[in-house]
Amino acid sequence: MGYMTEPETPEDQAQLERIRIFFGHAKGNLMSLLLGGAIIDAVLHSGGTSLLAILCWDVVLVLAVIAAWMLESHVLRTGVSRDNAQSFYKLRVRMGALISFVYGVSVFLLPTQDTHAEHTFLFMIMSTVVTTVALGYAVMPSYYLTINVAAMAPSIVLFLFLYATARDSYYLLMVFVSLVWQFVILRKAHLVSRTVIDSISINLRLQQEIEEHKRTREAISYMAMHDDLTGLANRRYFEQVFERTLNQAGRSQSCFGLLSIDLNDFKPVNDTHGHATGDHLLKIVAERLRKATRAGDFCARIGGDEFAVLCSPIKDPTDLDTITRNLKQALSAPFAPDDIVVPTSASIGWAAYPADGDNLTRLSACADQRMYADKQEQKAASRA
Repeated sequence: MGYMTEPETPEDQAQLERIRIFFGHAKGNLMSLLLGGAIIDAVLHSGGTSLLAILCWDVVLVLAVIAAWMLESHVLRTGVSRDNAQSFYKLRVRMGALISFVYGVSVFLLPTQDTHAEHTFLFMIMSTVVTTVALGYAVMPSYYLTINVAAMAPSIVLFLFLYATARDSYYLLMVFVSLVWQFVILRKAHLVSRTVIDSISINLRLQQEIEEHKRTREAISYMAMHDDLTGLANRRYFEQVFERTLNQAGRSQSCFGLLSIDLNDFKPVNDTHGHATGDHLLKIVAERLRKATRAGDFCARIGGDEFAVLCSPIKDPTDLDTITRNLKQALSAPFAPDDIVVPTSASIGWAAYPADGDNLTRLSACADQRMYADKQEQKAASRA
């Protein structure tokens, strides 16, 4: 398997998930290996193997198991990611092969005379190990195939050697049984592995579909609450935020402000330069509103060339004068959509809660009244 730099394809994602599952189940099997080693000790001792040989074999097995345990502990602390998954997995395969090979070579520790029963018991233990590994690590076929070869190959080699030298047909039978048993186990393991791998792939696809559904739902929700031209909140979203702001202000006995903004001479822009230029102008206005308002303020496009801003919180209505001056200054700078300078500005009116009203209708009416008064003042000033 090549080194996986990033899981760009579904296959790469499934492989990464399989390695994560592999390490999630790996640590619990190490105690089983030590238990199996104790059983092998008993078989070797009953077959006449010296205690020194058994002790040396135990030391090698325990050291190999400890090395695997340390690796898996490190993996659990570090976590499996797309950058380290393959290197961790390859190292764990080598350690698993070493442990299985240590298991396998235990058959060479038995005397070669009158040890049919012991060899049979060892063969049963090896087969049990292979069965456990094949089913426990079904997510990674390459691992349990490696374990199978490392655990069973020494027994087969020894049995063939004993048959060739001693002409003992019992060992030929053992080789035959060993091969048949491995075929059966590996075939079953392959079916389990295929099922597990397919389940992982299906689960990942379901997760992706769920995420796609969430993104689609969020996009639909965003479109339902925002103006598609300027990206500002629309009237519906503005009314919802207003109600939340009103309830919060009522509980905390605080103040907030409502600004009503209307562009001056916007219709001539559409009539003279076209709706595309008018749309571009509205986008520029929206961007200037975002930059000129405070971090906690809420901007919305109510419709056409009408905008609104919720200013929350404010200390008193005089704060709205400062905010209004800043917005007027930002919206009075020349607009040049599509490199066409258009003569437009903004009229702004404000209303403060609770001084000017305690609901959206009253506050909007007050803000609109002041906005129209501001518009008339600007027209009078321009005629003068």
